[in-house]
Amino acid sequence: MGKHKYSEVKHPDKFAETLDKVWQKAQPYVLPIGILMAIALVLAIGWLILSRHFGGRTDRQWAGLFEASKGLTAESDDPLEPVNEKALGKLAAFANQFRAQPAAALALWEVAQEEFRLADARRDEDADAAKKHLEKAAEAAERFIADFPNHPYVAFAQYEAGKARLELGDPERAAKHFKQAREAKLRYPAVLAQWHEAFCYEQLGRLDEARRIYESLRDDQTAGWCAMQAEFQLAQLGRAPAKGPQRESASPAPPPAAPAPPK
Repeated sequence: MGKHKYSEVKHPDKFAETLDKVWQKAQPYVLPIGILMAIALVLAIGWLILSRHFGGRTDRQWAGLFEASKGLTAESDDPLEPVNEKALGKLAAFANQFRAQPAAALALWEVAQEEFRLADARRDEDADAAKKHLEKAAEAAERFIADFPNHPYVAFAQYEAGKARLELGDPERAAKHFKQAREAKLRYPAVLAQWHEAFCYEQLGRLDEARRIYESLRDDQTAGWCAMQAEFQLAQLGRAPAKGPQRESASPAPPPAAPAPPK
């Protein structure tokens, strides 16, 4: 049999050729892409670190508020000790530490209300102590107003600040707070603030302004007790009896305190 000679023929590797072409096209972009990926990785790590840091800080806020609020309960059966003054100091310090933070708003609100209650409880037994509590109540409420001007319940803070300033013998400043609360959209503090604002003007001798607000309040069918009180005040100012059905007059007395807003 004859001998067959086979020549070695090298066929080109299509896959290798294709891969080489792709590499040649992609090679100029490899380094920039690598740099971008490194930057993205660094940003992702930084984001995780910051989110954990600020997330932990937010948790610390509310945990701190909870701890600071623990003492706001009576430790004795004495009705003149409605709160623990030491706890109020801690709550005020907490509000300073986390100033302008959401938890600080609730802390300031608690301080304003509880300081006013302490002042009311000690009005007869210790006038100087009551005055100090009123000053602290006014300062806390006004801090709330300054730090949280757009807070949903800033009207309540305006009302609390007005009450404290009125008790401190500053009807001019109190009237400004009541005016702000009256112009708010929250109906309940607005009605109470309207009565108090008129009362402040009456104390200041600005009787025309007081009459105008009393008349508006008297004619408000939704004002309830405050409308009756406004009618009484108008009679005291020498006005003619109100038109329409006569209401039974009541003795002058301040309206009930505004309730705490939802937390």
